[in-house]
Amino acid sequence: MELKSPVALTNGKVSKGLSRTRRGSDHVGPVVVAAIDFGTTCTGYAYYLRRDHGTRLAEINIDQAWHGSAEMGLQAPTTVLMDTGKRFHSFGFEAESKYKTLTLKNEHNNWYFFQHFKMKLHHEQDLNRDMMLEDAGGKKMKAMLVFTEAIKYVKKHLLTKLKEGLREDINLREISWVITVPAIWRNSAKQFMRESASRAGIPNDQLTLALEPESAAIFCKELALNRVDGVEGAFLRAFDPGEKYIVVDCGGGTVDTTGHEVLQDGTLKELHAATGGPWGGQLVNKAFEQYIEKMVSKPVMDVFIRDCASDWIEFQKDFEKKKRQFSPSTEEVDLNFPVELETMFLAARKYELKERLQEKEYKKSVELVKHSLILKAKVMEDLFDHAIKEIKHHIEVLLKKKELKTVSTLLLVGGFSESPTVRAAMRKYFHTLRVIAPANGSVAILKGAVMFGNDSKVIAARISPYTYGVHTRKQFDPVIHPEDRKRNIKGKIFVDNVFDKHIEYGEHMYVGGKSKERKYLIFNKRNPSVFWNVYQSEERDPMFCDEPGCKFLGKLAVALPKDMTVDQVTIHLTMTCRGTELEAVASIPHFNLQCAAIFDFFEDDAVPSNDDIYEIIE
Repeated sequence: MELKSPVALTNGKVSKGLSRTRRGSDHVGPVVVAAIDFGTTCTGYAYYLRRDHGTRLAEINIDQAWHGSAEMGLQAPTTVLMDTGKRFHSFGFEAESKYKTLTLKNEHNNWYFFQHFKMKLHHEQDLNRDMMLEDAGGKKMKAMLVFTEAIKYVKKHLLTKLKEGLREDINLREISWVITVPAIWRNSAKQFMRESASRAGIPNDQLTLALEPESAAIFCKELALNRVDGVEGAFLRAFDPGEKYIVVDCGGGTVDTTGHEVLQDGTLKELHAATGGPWGGQLVNKAFEQYIEKMVSKPVMDVFIRDCASDWIEFQKDFEKKKRQFSPSTEEVDLNFPVELETMFLAARKYELKERLQEKEYKKSVELVKHSLILKAKVMEDLFDHAIKEIKHHIEVLLKKKELKTVSTLLLVGGFSESPTVRAAMRKYFHTLRVIAPANGSVAILKGAVMFGNDSKVIAARISPYTYGVHTRKQFDPVIHPEDRKRNIKGKIFVDNVFDKHIEYGEHMYVGGKSKERKYLIFNKRNPSVFWNVYQSEERDPMFCDEPGCKFLGKLAVALPKDMTVDQVTIHLTMTCRGTELEAVASIPHFNLQCAAIFDFFEDDAVPSNDDIYEIIE
């Protein structure tokens, strides 16, 4: 696949507006920051190169990044084609083109074509390494293989462009990688993306996951902070110290929202943990598919999608283009209607589709003229209706939160936010607030991800979305513990399966701040590791892990030194979510040792802990 120049942050002309990542910062970042915005609908990438190891962020230069479609701008479709042997063949526009050719020759049945597969990580409740994806024809393949090959392709292309720009080899250990993810993703989804990236050749210790709405906010804050030319006054005021805003990241699959306050030093403090749902641009596409299916009938639609896959892809692409352009002033939308779908309808129903469109339900809203389907504005508005109502309702709920009542601005970012219809609706419904939608909102996420990779301290504090803790044992206390929880273990009375809280719901986690430390006594020195079942709860102080509202997340394993000879040892354990992922640190101060502490969120069920190896030390 031929690609043109990527979004590159190079050491060319230095922009005054992007001379530092935050006020007063003396931070020196990595030599190269490479960011991949791996979206549901589209994928793009950018990089920042520091030749002189200085502290100034160079001007952002933008060109057409992906060869194939002017409408897609700086990104390519997130599509993957695997051959009959389940080997990677192509990505993006090349994958679409090859698959279209295969379908025209009726040779596509044993190939695997994947679209919009990122949403699987949002919808699937029990993520694991063996999870399967269905392709366009219903055939299955391991999801991690598809994600890995997609990331590997984009990584390879980025490195090629980087090398061309440098005209010399670069030390791969000097690259800091960033991959964007929805802020509302569960820990298991983030782990899935991280493991896929690792299999694609991105070292785990060189990878940061950047939250999409945070990334966009970072970039927009920089534009305002440095008074970049062309930025309007309302935009500038929104990022003054003390201002509060809600980021509404409208992507292809999900809509993420989070609230920020601008601090005096220009860094950002999270006011409300990320929330959202699957209300992105694909919801409009799904409504369109359902509309056409109802028009021609499900049996006809199923056969068309199966036997005329290339026509269906072209029909979808045409709608995607018109959807992006549709605005409140548009009177009607003209789509190229597949001839084969007309023919199939006639064969199945024994009358012309044009006759069907003369029925009362369609007569004044849609017509078919020489293979062009003309939709009146009301039809398009109805297709947008569900997504817009969901976004509107969600923002209304947020604005009633105590910590967000003084918000003055809505910041619309993400590819779906570029829709004139979405922007107009948000400005109509929230006319008492500043509603700011920066040009090319999807690229704002990509550029912000690079800035975040250069200096992650720009987000000074985050809020924990849940109460997090581990299961443990405590000595029985008749004042607080129910009698039926008593358990006799080697002559001592304990309560088991206690929720030992590390992080509280709504707690501010400050970058560089100290997290609460808990101490556990390990009895069995013969085990190579010990582990805790990890839980989350929406309650601030759950007592037991099996209470209503507590959810098992996975396990946290801590490796023990092989040469430990003592019968028991105390482990100090901390958990934090001040970064973009849940983290843990374990140590044995008595031996001055740091221990590897690793979360595994792919565990399906809580498993019994190592027998009699730990109790909490109050």
